[in-house]
Amino acid sequence: MLLGKVFENYDLLAWLRRLRQRRLEAYGVALLVVALATLLRMLLWGVVSEAGPFTIYSLAIIIAALVCGFWPGMMATVLSVLIGSYFFVPPTFSFALFSTKEAWTVTMFAVVASINVALVSGLVAVLLRHEDRQLLLFRELQHRSQNLFAVIQAIASRTLIEGQTIANAKEVFAGRLHALARTHSMLANNAFLGAPLKEIVAQELTSFSDQVTVTGCDIAVNTRAAESFALIIHELATNAVKYGALSTRQGRVAIQCSIDGANGSGQFRFEWRESGGPPVSPPARKGFGSTILFEVAKQFSQDVQAKFSPEGLTYQLRSLLAGIEAPRAEYPASLVAATAEPQERAV
Repeated sequence: MLLGKVFENYDLLAWLRRLRQRRLEAYGVALLVVALATLLRMLLWGVVSEAGPFTIYSLAIIIAALVCGFWPGMMATVLSVLIGSYFFVPPTFSFALFSTKEAWTVTMFAVVASINVALVSGLVAVLLRHEDRQLLLFRELQHRSQNLFAVIQAIASRTLIEGQTIANAKEVFAGRLHALARTHSMLANNAFLGAPLKEIVAQELTSFSDQVTVTGCDIAVNTRAAESFALIIHELATNAVKYGALSTRQGRVAIQCSIDGANGSGQFRFEWRESGGPPVSPPARKGFGSTILFEVAKQFSQDVQAKFSPEGLTYQLRSLLAGIEAPRAEYPASLVAATAEPQERAV
């Protein structure tokens, strides 16, 4: 308990981290600890019996391993064996061959001290890595929170200046915010490494499972792309429900994803194609919905197009696969499972 309380001190952990990174200073501290142990052992020459020539050195080695790390701790062990053998193991002031008893004492001390060094330095290393991980997660959370607040602020400010009534603005804002929240829930479940695109689509269009088909969207997209796709798909779905294919029972939406090329130069293509609904036409004015479909999409896409034909809206975007795909080497099990299902299905 006492040791645990000591290592809860952030300043102490920060000092240990800095010392271990400065190798020369770490070895210097280990050397100093052994020198002090030797001096103390000499002062206690008549008090400590010959049966315990390495008693003081055991504590010095543990301190060296605790503070300086594994290799400085091993250096302290070697120095302690040599100095203790020379000064305090009969015959003193000599490296003459020991008796069996003395050789056993030296050997056991070296073995036990090495084990102590490995255990103590390893324990502290684990604590330091855990602390580093905590700091990394804190900075990542701070960064993501700032980005999320910026997105919410942009959605709120643009929604409220679109000339709508308060009731309509509230409904639009709530819909966009819920789309973002659902995606963030998926990202959180996957440690913010990514989210499966087909699940983003499915959650937005779950009420229209008999009118929507999704093909080839078995890809995990990174956090930035996931947030953008959530807003884009929500906007497309909202427009389709109000004015397009999903406003009638006969309407259909086909969502198709494909990848061309590989080895870092692959192109990802996303297509939303409506049919069977009322004729559509380009919007008379450009609101925040158009900003989402084009400006937000262009943050990670090289080409974004929308075609308003009598048959229905066709929306396409192309992007470098490397720019949107979550890093495969870091896929958690949930992402692996989500991207390994069949390539075509109804929502």
